[in-house]
Amino acid sequence: MNVTRKLLLCSLGLALSGALSSAQADDKTLKLYNWADYFAEDTLARFTAETGIKVIYDVMDGSETLEAKMMAGGSGYDLIFPGDTVGERLMRAGSLQPLDKSKLTALDDIEPGLQKLRTHYLYSNKATVPYTWGTIGLTYNTEQIKQRMPDAPVHSLDMLFKPELAAKFADCGISLIDSPDEVLAVTLNYLGREPRSARPEDLAAASELLLKLRPYIRKFQSQPVSDLVNGNLCLSLGYSGDMTQAQRAADAAGKKTAFQYHIPREGTTVWMDTMAIPIDAKHPEYAYAFINFVMRPENMAAISNFTGYPVSNAKARPNVDSMMRNNPDIYLDDVTYERLIPGKDVPQADMRARMRAWTKFKTAAASPTR
Repeated sequence: MNVTRKLLLCSLGLALSGALSSAQADDKTLKLYNWADYFAEDTLARFTAETGIKVIYDVMDGSETLEAKMMAGGSGYDLIFPGDTVGERLMRAGSLQPLDKSKLTALDDIEPGLQKLRTHYLYSNKATVPYTWGTIGLTYNTEQIKQRMPDAPVHSLDMLFKPELAAKFADCGISLIDSPDEVLAVTLNYLGREPRSARPEDLAAASELLLKLRPYIRKFQSQPVSDLVNGNLCLSLGYSGDMTQAQRAADAAGKKTAFQYHIPREGTTVWMDTMAIPIDAKHPEYAYAFINFVMRPENMAAISNFTGYPVSNAKARPNVDSMMRNNPDIYLDDVTYERLIPGKDVPQADMRARMRAWTKFKTAAASPTR
């Protein structure tokens, strides 16, 4: 064998060895798709240290993007974190794998109230494991509300949906979550109507109520925490995690501001973010390993403490921050669960009708006093 040929074979051998090493490294990688900052700070590092499985964490910018990627196929993800109704559509479309329950170690530890709610999701309950969840309710600045109305009905949507009461808080700022499905569902339920209805008479009733409130609404937003902490808002209809995050931010800034959160006694919507394995996942076994790791009580508690949202594993509660654990409007009892309205995969035609009603409300003339 001449020297040139020997060198060539050696180079080819090295290249092949490198390719195999690269392939083996790729095979030990879990690729997941989730919202930003939706794990505890050390969740991924601890998973890798324990299992040797590296994690590629791609940040989701919206549920619509997730849904589009999954419907198109070939996303390359092994584990995704869809919301409850998104999971319904994806499973119905054949984009998710039915889960093998024998490979999951903590299904029996899921909060009983969540287990009951999951029965409403006819498709996705076979393909998802609940991760974090929460409700839509009233977050408010305790002192500012008390100054304006000492006997404010803080446990009722009257505080917001009665224009004469909303007017009392307009000067310190009211915001609504920028979500037509959530706001219309809560409004229709308050009126004693079907929360996800698209019937003209129901949407007309909801529009009539909301348009009376429009002069008093300062902002439509899904992240009101900064404005709450900075004093630009005193009342917000939004996510349950807003209160926890606002209180932590105020405490960290040395402010003596106190916030509260309540689920309205009239009832409200509940949402769940879940874990699911795409139908074409390259490494479903790594996805199962991650789900089981995350679902351990100590890991779930760390995630709850970091994100400010309740988590699905009931055994995590003892190690959750007392500000959340002891708040009956965040970690719920059985009676409160009964007041929750689960998500629903609304037909496209109904969704368009509801969106038209929302757009009419949102774009109505604002108050000249703001």
